Amino acid sequence: MKQKAKVSSNNEGGVTSEKNALFILSTALLLGLIACSNESVQVSKNDENIVNSSKKEGDKVVKKDDVREIVWNQLSPEQKEWIDGTWKDGHVSKITLNENMMSQIGDKSYEGKEVYLIDFPTKSASIPNNMIVYADVNTFDYIGNGLVD
Repeated sequence: MKQKAKVSSNNEGGVTSEKNALFILSTALLLGLIACSNESVQVSKNDENIVNSSKKEGDKVVKKDDVREIVWNQLSPEQKEWIDGTWKDGHVSKITLNENMMSQIGDKSYEGKEVYLIDFPTKSASIPNNMIVYADVNTFDYIGNGLVD
Protein backbone atom coordinates (compact mmCIF):
# COMPACT_ATOMS: atom_id res chain seq x y z
CA MET A 1 0.00 0.00 0.00
CA LYS A 2 2.84 2.34 0.60
CA GLN A 3 3.87 1.92 -3.00
CA LYS A 4 0.40 2.83 -4.23
CA ALA A 5 0.46 5.90 -2.02
CA LYS A 6 3.79 6.92 -3.54
CA VAL A 7 2.53 6.40 -7.09
CA SER A 8 -0.57 8.37 -6.32
CA SER A 9 1.55 11.09 -4.71
CA ASN A 10 3.75 11.28 -7.82
CA ASN A 11 0.72 11.62 -10.06
CA GLU A 12 -0.64 14.45 -7.95
CA GLY A 13 2.76 16.12 -8.05
CA GLY A 14 2.74 15.78 -11.84
CA VAL A 15 -0.68 17.37 -12.04
CA THR A 16 0.48 20.22 -9.79
CA SER A 17 3.56 20.73 -11.97
CA GLU A 18 1.39 20.78 -15.08
CA LYS A 19 -0.92 23.33 -13.44
CA ASN A 20 2.07 25.49 -12.49
CA ALA A 21 3.48 25.24 -16.01
CA LEU A 22 0.09 26.10 -17.50
CA PHE A 23 -0.25 29.07 -15.13
CA ILE A 24 3.23 30.34 -16.03
CA LEU A 25 2.56 29.92 -19.76
CA SER A 26 -0.80 31.71 -19.59
CA THR A 27 0.74 34.53 -17.55
CA ALA A 28 3.52 34.92 -20.11
CA LEU A 29 0.98 35.03 -22.96
CA LEU A 30 -1.09 37.61 -21.11
CA LEU A 31 1.95 39.82 -20.53
CA GLY A 32 2.85 39.48 -24.21
CA LEU A 33 -0.63 40.61 -25.23
CA ILE A 34 -0.45 43.58 -22.89
CA ALA A 35 2.92 44.56 -24.36
CA CYS A 36 1.51 44.39 -27.90
CA SER A 37 -1.51 46.41 -26.84
CA ASN A 38 0.69 49.18 -25.42
CA GLU A 39 2.73 49.23 -28.63
CA SER A 40 -0.35 49.78 -30.80
CA VAL A 41 -1.54 52.58 -28.52
CA GLN A 42 1.84 54.28 -28.95
CA VAL A 43 1.52 54.06 -32.76
CA SER A 44 -1.94 55.61 -32.55
CA LYS A 45 -0.61 58.50 -30.47
CA ASN A 46 2.19 59.07 -33.01
CA ASP A 47 -0.37 59.20 -35.84
CA GLU A 48 -2.39 61.70 -33.84
CA ASN A 49 0.69 63.89 -33.45
CA ILE A 50 0.98 64.09 -37.24
CA VAL A 51 -2.57 65.32 -37.55
CA ASN A 52 -2.67 67.68 -34.59
CA SER A 53 -0.19 70.30 -33.58
CA SER A 54 0.26 71.13 -29.97
CA LYS A 55 2.39 73.37 -27.83
CA LYS A 56 3.16 73.34 -24.15
CA GLU A 57 2.13 76.36 -22.13
CA GLY A 58 3.28 76.03 -18.56
CA ASP A 59 2.16 72.65 -17.26
CA LYS A 60 -0.60 71.99 -19.79
CA VAL A 61 -0.53 71.04 -23.44
CA VAL A 62 -2.68 73.21 -25.68
CA LYS A 63 -3.86 71.52 -28.87
CA LYS A 64 -4.23 73.61 -31.97
CA ASP A 65 -6.26 72.89 -35.06
CA ASP A 66 -5.89 69.81 -37.18
CA VAL A 67 -3.37 70.21 -40.04
CA ARG A 68 -6.04 69.00 -42.47
CA GLU A 69 -8.39 71.79 -41.43
CA ILE A 70 -5.69 74.47 -41.63
CA VAL A 71 -4.68 73.37 -45.13
CA TRP A 72 -8.34 73.00 -46.17
CA ASN A 73 -8.88 76.66 -45.28
CA GLN A 74 -6.03 77.60 -47.66
CA LEU A 75 -7.49 75.73 -50.67
CA SER A 76 -9.35 77.56 -53.41
CA PRO A 77 -13.14 77.21 -53.66
CA GLU A 78 -12.61 75.14 -56.84
CA GLN A 79 -10.32 72.70 -55.02
CA LYS A 80 -12.78 72.36 -52.14
CA GLU A 81 -15.62 71.74 -54.59
CA TRP A 82 -13.63 68.94 -56.24
CA ILE A 83 -13.05 67.15 -52.90
CA ASP A 84 -15.61 64.53 -51.90
CA GLY A 85 -16.36 65.46 -48.30
CA THR A 86 -14.61 67.86 -45.95
CA TRP A 87 -11.19 68.35 -44.44
CA LYS A 88 -11.98 65.47 -42.05
CA ASP A 89 -11.86 63.02 -44.97
CA GLY A 90 -8.18 63.73 -45.69
CA HIS A 91 -5.46 61.26 -44.70
CA VAL A 92 -2.15 62.69 -43.45
CA SER A 93 1.35 61.30 -43.75
CA LYS A 94 4.87 62.70 -43.81
CA ILE A 95 7.07 62.35 -46.88
CA THR A 96 10.28 63.81 -48.24
CA LEU A 97 9.67 65.73 -51.45
CA ASN A 98 11.89 64.75 -54.35
CA GLU A 99 12.40 66.29 -57.78
CA ASN A 100 9.75 64.06 -59.42
CA MET A 101 7.09 65.30 -57.01
CA MET A 102 7.84 68.98 -57.55
CA SER A 103 6.35 69.59 -61.01
CA GLN A 104 3.25 71.37 -59.67
CA ILE A 105 5.07 73.21 -56.88
CA GLY A 106 6.44 76.67 -57.49
CA ASP A 107 8.64 76.85 -54.37
CA LYS A 108 11.55 74.51 -55.14
CA SER A 109 13.13 75.11 -51.71
CA TYR A 110 11.09 72.18 -50.36
CA GLU A 111 12.98 69.65 -52.49
CA GLY A 112 14.57 67.08 -50.16
CA LYS A 113 12.58 68.38 -47.17
CA GLU A 114 10.00 66.53 -45.08
CA VAL A 115 6.44 67.79 -45.62
CA TYR A 116 2.90 66.70 -44.86
CA LEU A 117 1.06 64.89 -47.61
CA ILE A 118 -2.70 65.17 -47.29
CA ASP A 119 -4.66 62.81 -49.52
CA PHE A 120 -8.23 63.98 -50.13
CA PRO A 121 -10.84 61.84 -51.94
CA THR A 122 -12.41 63.54 -54.97
CA LYS A 123 -15.79 63.38 -56.66
CA SER A 124 -14.22 61.99 -59.83
CA ALA A 125 -15.77 58.77 -61.12
CA SER A 126 -12.52 57.87 -62.86
CA ILE A 127 -9.29 56.64 -61.33
CA PRO A 128 -7.32 58.24 -59.77
CA ASN A 129 -10.02 59.77 -57.64
CA ASN A 130 -7.93 61.61 -55.10
CA MET A 131 -6.14 64.92 -54.72
CA ILE A 132 -2.75 65.17 -53.02
CA VAL A 133 -1.83 68.36 -51.21
CA TYR A 134 1.53 69.19 -49.61
CA ALA A 135 1.95 71.36 -46.51
CA ASP A 136 4.89 72.67 -44.49
CA VAL A 137 5.43 70.56 -41.35
CA ASN A 138 6.18 73.57 -39.16
CA THR A 139 3.78 76.25 -40.39
CA PHE A 140 1.08 74.06 -42.05
CA ASP A 141 1.31 76.41 -45.04
CA TYR A 142 -0.09 75.04 -48.29
CA ILE A 143 2.84 74.25 -50.61
CA GLY A 144 1.05 72.86 -53.64
CA ASN A 145 -0.61 69.84 -55.16
CA GLY A 146 1.04 66.53 -55.90
CA LEU A 147 0.75 64.31 -58.94
CA VAL A 148 -1.58 61.32 -58.68
CA ASP A 149 -1.28 58.04 -60.56
